Amino acid sequence: MEIDYLEATAKTIRALTIDAIEKANSGHPGLAMGCADIGAYLFGEVLKYFPKDSKWLNRDRFILSAGHGSMLLYSLLYLSGYKLTLDDIKEFRQFKSKTPGHPEYGWTDGVETSSGPLGQGVGNGVGMALAAKRLAQKFNRPGYEIFNSRIFVLAGDGDMMEGMTYEACSIAGHLRLNNLILIYDSNKITIEGSTDLTFTEDVKKRFEAQNWLVLKMNGHDFKDIKNKFEEAEKLRLKENKPVLIIADTVIGKGSPNKQATNQCHGAPLGREEAVQCKVVLNIKEDFYVDPLALEYFEKGNKKREEKYNEWQKLFKEWGEKFPELKKQLDIDLSFKFPEDAFNNLPEFKIGEYLPTRNASHKVLNKICENVEFVISGSADLGSSTMTIIKDGSEVSKDNYLGYNIQYGIREHAMGAIANGLYLFGGHWPIVGTFLAFVNYMQPAIRMAALMRLPIIYLFSHDSIYVGEDGPSHHPIEHLSNLRLIPNVNVMRPACPNETKIAWKIAFKNNNHPNIIITTRQKVPVLKFDNDIEEAEKGAYIVKKEQKSNVDIILIATGSELSIAMDAADMLIKDGYSVRVVNMFSIFLFDRMDKEYKEYILPKNVKKRIAIEAGIKDIWYKYIGLDGDVIGMTKFGISGKAEDLGRYFGFTKENVYEKALQLLKS
Repeated sequence: MEIDYLEATAKTIRALTIDAIEKANSGHPGLAMGCADIGAYLFGEVLKYFPKDSKWLNRDRFILSAGHGSMLLYSLLYLSGYKLTLDDIKEFRQFKSKTPGHPEYGWTDGVETSSGPLGQGVGNGVGMALAAKRLAQKFNRPGYEIFNSRIFVLAGDGDMMEGMTYEACSIAGHLRLNNLILIYDSNKITIEGSTDLTFTEDVKKRFEAQNWLVLKMNGHDFKDIKNKFEEAEKLRLKENKPVLIIADTVIGKGSPNKQATNQCHGAPLGREEAVQCKVVLNIKEDFYVDPLALEYFEKGNKKREEKYNEWQKLFKEWGEKFPELKKQLDIDLSFKFPEDAFNNLPEFKIGEYLPTRNASHKVLNKICENVEFVISGSADLGSSTMTIIKDGSEVSKDNYLGYNIQYGIREHAMGAIANGLYLFGGHWPIVGTFLAFVNYMQPAIRMAALMRLPIIYLFSHDSIYVGEDGPSHHPIEHLSNLRLIPNVNVMRPACPNETKIAWKIAFKNNNHPNIIITTRQKVPVLKFDNDIEEAEKGAYIVKKEQKSNVDIILIATGSELSIAMDAADMLIKDGYSVRVVNMFSIFLFDRMDKEYKEYILPKNVKKRIAIEAGIKDIWYKYIGLDGDVIGMTKFGISGKAEDLGRYFGFTKENVYEKALQLLKS
């Protein structure tokens, strides 16, 4: 360790942070300046990476959970040789620049995950650590340790306050993820001021209670920084626990008048203060880069390249010695399904009654029969959501190779951990809970959508038909909430056979999250006039009109479709020409061309009724001014499912009466 090189690197980080934020006239200088010393040592001496191959399988991962301090990460990515230039630094926070306000996955080379909503990065880190453990246990062999990645997460006081962090770290300690090192930037300042305003707990004791090792570090003393990282490396292996390093730092270090205060947290230092900072740092130019810092990383990258090439040689030998393992790894990383994975799926007979959650379970397990990269999990509800796969083999601290994760009642962490599993590679996560509880994890779903991760969510107990569990368990607004998130495909199968289509779509549409909504109650296996495969178009005609003209269109989804079809039969007996449209997925239908949309919902047919046991609002764009919606406008009531159906109007008789009113108006 050469202190001069580290000091030059930290000085450069602070200089670039000051100027980039000042030029943008927005940003968060505090964390980047306060953690400059830690960042310099971490990227210079600790992390295993190779900038020329930023997706190297066995690299260590670094996550800036406190994403507002993005200039720390951008400075280090630039200095260490990733595809980021000084000109990119100068475009910090500008339109479509490679240096956005918070790190964005897929946008900037070297960024492992999008971060900013506090706590999410910690959850992602837990998922990555678990993924690394699974791949190591599955593919490593004596003399061939091809997977030994560590996950480093930098979090701040705000991350520590978020409940998500507690959830995620609790399960990390339980699973003994000793490849996870969480660095806590304890600068004791948030936007409002000192953390004493709201946060006086003993974080050390909290983490020790969660089965973590805890070390304390002076975040501005390179000798202590070195000692603590070396101690963490030894202890994590010896004690078999994740490590928390509590780093005492000064927010905005280097700013003579604003350091150690909230004035440098989320705003530029200001021109006068920036000038004084540069006097303190002995910098006489804008966007200063110390030549010693460049030399440091140039030398370091030669050593990193040697280690990278050594690994590549070992990896090649491993592949030649264990060809079947190499073949399986290639399959896992590419998510290649067996050719017959979607053939010979369970058949459900017309007229049979079955909850779609049960149908989903049968279909999912058939698809996953010979698939190893799918990993499922639920928030203590696997047997209810029917997310359990492969005979229930579970991940544990003694065996990471199970196919089911017991997340415990930790929905928020579950969502973020799933994102981390996917981001690491080789894992396609399925996540399950009751639809009514989805709000506990919606921020993680939003992050998956932002990053276009094809996480599959299986939410059961889809409506008021949960019945006796009462209104707290009746999802009302949840379907609409999920449908409004960009890049999210929400599918609500109407019957068991349509559930098969949902799973096919979820595994084939792999550039966005897919959500499958299933019932607890039994629903009939329906016979449709058109091929059920047309569900892939989002909406399709399941009962064709009986004449050349269409008098009314009934639009329904999920368990309400059978009601619509029964009501249509009643209307047909009265001589009306009725079309029934199954709106299986609004997301997919909205992406069809104008011709198909016009074919399904012709503009000249003004009489339309939409039926769904959820909030009405989202349906008005499909029914127009002359239509009607049978849906929910308030919370449910505890009672038997059939009583609730009658009370809220989800009966064939009510649909029939509403239709007659429209037809005669």
